[in-house]
Amino acid sequence: MNGRRMAGAIAGGLVAGLGITAMLIAGERKSGTPSELAMLERAGARGLGVTVPPDDALASSGEQAVIQGGHLLLSAAAGAVYAATVDEDAGVLPGGIAFGLAFYAVAHWVAGPLLGLKRPEWESDATTIGMHTANHLVFGLATAAGARAAARA
Repeated sequence: MNGRRMAGAIAGGLVAGLGITAMLIAGERKSGTPSELAMLERAGARGLGVTVPPDDALASSGEQAVIQGGHLLLSAAAGAVYAATVDEDAGVLPGGIAFGLAFYAVAHWVAGPLLGLKRPEWESDATTIGMHTANHLVFGLATAAGARAAARA
């Protein structure tokens, strides 16, 4: 396995994860309601028996650190999965799109509902499905671009 490619994929995943994090935090500030990531973290914490703030409360700075730290760890791990599973010769567009869609399917259609962290994606409205799809496509493309750039360096 190419270590530079792995590092590039992780870096690409982190960059995309940071962008999505910034977008979600800005949305929280604008709407005054917790982001989907906050709700996922709270659902997971409740499942572990941890007391969490009410669903309508914005996350404190400490809770936000846990939420966003977990999101960035997931982004880095997904970047590593990209490097380990997508052929090095795959183009950025096909590899990134395929990976982004696969990551979306696993996270939102399978794992999230099975773990009790979120309602099934098929119960979401078209706008939410479109937003999730777009976010994961951008994530996949950024991860693929990071992997490709680092492998060629």
